Amino acid sequence: MHKAFKRPFLRHTLAAGAALLLPLAAGCTAPPAADSVPTTIEAPSEAAGPDSLPAPESDLLNAAMNEYSDTVDADFSAAVYERTTGRVWYYNAEGSYLEASLVKVPILLTLLRQASDEERGLTLEEEYLAVMMIEYSDNDATTALYEAVGGAPELARTYELLGVTETDATEIWGANDTDVEDQLEIARAVLEGVDWINADLQAFAVELMENVESGQSWGISAGVSELGAEIALKNGWLQDDDFSWNVGSMGFVRADGAEYAVVVLTSGTETMEDGVSVVEQVAGIINSFEATGTPGTGDTETPMWRAERSEA
Repeated sequence: MHKAFKRPFLRHTLAAGAALLLPLAAGCTAPPAADSVPTTIEAPSEAAGPDSLPAPESDLLNAAMNEYSDTVDADFSAAVYERTTGRVWYYNAEGSYLEASLVKVPILLTLLRQASDEERGLTLEEEYLAVMMIEYSDNDATTALYEAVGGAPELARTYELLGVTETDATEIWGANDTDVEDQLEIARAVLEGVDWINADLQAFAVELMENVESGQSWGISAGVSELGAEIALKNGWLQDDDFSWNVGSMGFVRADGAEYAVVVLTSGTETMEDGVSVVEQVAGIINSFEATGTPGTGDTETPMWRAERSEA
């Protein structure tokens, strides 16, 4: 069994070294050089696969996304899995995007799988690297941990267990393509847990994703982050070969009886900031729908979470 985590000591250690370590987090994939820029779902366990959202609700969300899509010069895809109902929804599921730092979540799951198989807790070094990788998106820590768990072959095994089929594990982490269906499988595994990761280690993964540093807390949190929701997320951003930005956000939201995994992936913006804006507008529409049963405008300046969630 996993032993209790000594997080206060670890956080003190991180704080003491923050001035040296945080600059390493600027990039979002394993850098080849020092100056690099930074529809059927299978359950991750043996549970039955979820159903799609009923047509009227799916139509509402699709219409809202189409309306927003007409206003932006970028591609995006989105996906939601409602744990309370078992229903799923995809928008532009065929879209392909760079995985970038989103891969840090399955790398973490690979570490936790191995520790669970060995019936042990994490070493202090493993825990430290995991905190740096998820909470600070530190690339050096990610590279060290990726090598420690066995690299691409071990990540591929984790993808196989998750039911991920269109995302390849590569030697240079994060430079590969992914899609919202695969990312939703990963987000769902974090939300619900899997039978091949010890419960205490699973809780550790959630804790890390709920404590990303403030500068990276954007994304699927749009519209709900200041309203008492429990949010676990990981973001990724990377330029492609055409120097356009791929920006994504994945994780889960729990609030007022709603509990759902959500993924938003984007590509084609000239700046990272523009990509973040698209992610947050799309996430805002989804979060409004999950809160009220009606898609909102995506205006992230306006709180959209209601104290009482209408029954859809």
